[in-house]
Amino acid sequence: MKDIQTLKFYWLKYDISAIQALINNSPGIESFVFTYYLPDTTDESKPIQLVSYGYMVPQNQYSIRFDILTSYKNNSVELSGPLIMSNNIISVADMLLLINTPDMAGDKPDYLIFTPNISEGKHIYYDVKRYKRIDTGDVEMEHLNTEPINTNPSPPATIKT
Repeated sequence: MKDIQTLKFYWLKYDISAIQALINNSPGIESFVFTYYLPDTTDESKPIQLVSYGYMVPQNQYSIRFDILTSYKNNSVELSGPLIMSNNIISVADMLLLINTPDMAGDKPDYLIFTPNISEGKHIYYDVKRYKRIDTGDVEMEHLNTEPINTNPSPPATIKT
């Protein structure tokens, strides 16, 4: 039996306050770009994380400010190759929809959870879910009145031939 190399991808948490700060400090931001991050550690089980940058169109540059998404409750997915790990993107419009749209009770999310997934083309992307804090514990909020929003492993994952 052949040992297949696997990588562990954790669920990642992104606080709404950090998202708003990145938007406020990135003039002309058009999209959030998520790139992979390996922490400086000797712990082989330490998760692969994501770093979030703002991409600003007028300046054609990435923001100086960035956020490192943290693992969420040690939930993870182990995936084996072949895998393609490219930058993932969420437009500012989609991000604003995620963070500013209230649920049926009028509440907005406190944070987003990024859950790893794999496309047919073997690109890693993340499903994004909204969560709010309540007295009995954190709960996932219902889906928006749109298609579920996930990260876009862009290009070349989305190039049409």
